[in-house]
Amino acid sequence: MSDKVRVVGAIALAVCLIGLGGCDWWPPALQQQIGELEAKVKAAEAERSALLKKVADVSQAAEDCKAKSDQMAKAQADLQARVDQLQAALADAQAKLKSQGKPVRSKSKSKK
Repeated sequence: MSDKVRVVGAIALAVCLIGLGGCDWWPPALQQQIGELEAKVKAAEAERSALLKKVADVSQAAEDCKAKSDQMAKAQADLQARVDQLQAALADAQAKLKSQGKPVRSKSKSKK
């Protein structure tokens, strides 16, 4: 009986070693599927990097547009302040002329 126990123990040990050591042989159909999946993963990674680059480009363009918009808004505010200042100066000049008794001529803006 000790021989049978040794044989069974040796077989069990061999099965454990093979199970733990893994198997380097893969069926051809499985190798093909693995190859196809690896190719899909590489294609997806390439597409992901291209999309990330596009997102970065669009984000940069959006930041540039926002900076330009802020710049234009500041320029518009500066021009509006200048217009208000000129209108106030014109009103003061017209009031001064009226107080001196001189007629004020107003130019018509709608000439055709």
